Amino acid sequence: MDALSSHAILAAIVDSSDDAIISKTLDGIVTSWNAAAERMFGYTAEEMIGRSVTVLAPPGREAEMPSILARLKQGERISHFETLRRHKDGHTLEISLSVSPLHDGEGNLIGASKIARDISQHRRSERQISFLMQEVDHRAKNALAVVQSILRLTRADTVDDFVALVEGRISALAAIHSQVASRQWVGTDLDSLTHISFDPFDPGGSRVTCSGPQMVLGPQASQAMGLALYELAGNAARFGALNHPDGHIDLSWHSDDEALSLSWREWGLHDVRPPLRKGFGLTVCQLLLAGQLGGRLNFDWQDGGLALGISLPRANLTA
Repeated sequence: MDALSSHAILAAIVDSSDDAIISKTLDGIVTSWNAAAERMFGYTAEEMIGRSVTVLAPPGREAEMPSILARLKQGERISHFETLRRHKDGHTLEISLSVSPLHDGEGNLIGASKIARDISQHRRSERQISFLMQEVDHRAKNALAVVQSILRLTRADTVDDFVALVEGRISALAAIHSQVASRQWVGTDLDSLTHISFDPFDPGGSRVTCSGPQMVLGPQASQAMGLALYELAGNAARFGALNHPDGHIDLSWHSDDEALSLSWREWGLHDVRPPLRKGFGLTVCQLLLAGQLGGRLNFDWQDGGLALGISLPRANLTA
């Protein structure tokens, strides 16, 4: 194979590479710039050849390129050096560099050849996986703490009643976690939480009416809201509207820039009297919605059943 064809093959390989392949002088002036470099950095070969490669350095990284050239002059070869470079439009790329010395026919160092690979997506994926692993660990510990609280605070007259209450509460917690996990731990929507909370007590959905705009809550707020609604629904099933053949519940919500407001209204009861003491359900609602989410709760036992107004700061619902 003659030198001309060897040169043509090499040029074809460089031009078709998915990695940016760039050559430069010892002063950092670009002498070649392949198609992948154009795609990666946004500059055409005409724009870059004859120009200093330092144009790619983001603020604070200007000294990095001369340092690499200095290391080459000392005989080093740089492999898989991870750093940041700047695209023509200004955004930053995470790249992996391999830099090799270029010599002339007499063995004199005349420049450098650089192969750059964009690893931005790979690094984003790694950070996302790391975040999810930390989130799972945090949520698992949090769930265990909630389960311990459920076991400690649940009261019942018989062992069977205790088991049924605990199983129901843990099942609700598990359903909330599954819903949040299915959305990669960014939270879940309020409508899904109402289904988790009411379905065990109103399977057909005929005695509960829910209405409100689409509202996504963060993971912590989803757990608090879901468990609170489950306890309210459980109280209604044991003592309130869902324990009466003519009973019905209306739950509605709306939000503005400051707060999410919910209105819970039970209908169909008669001779309603406030409870002599707050049981587990109402205590949990106050702990979760007021204590954890910083909300305000207004309980009002009206003729027909419980009316409850809830106001929650928006700032505490998405963090």
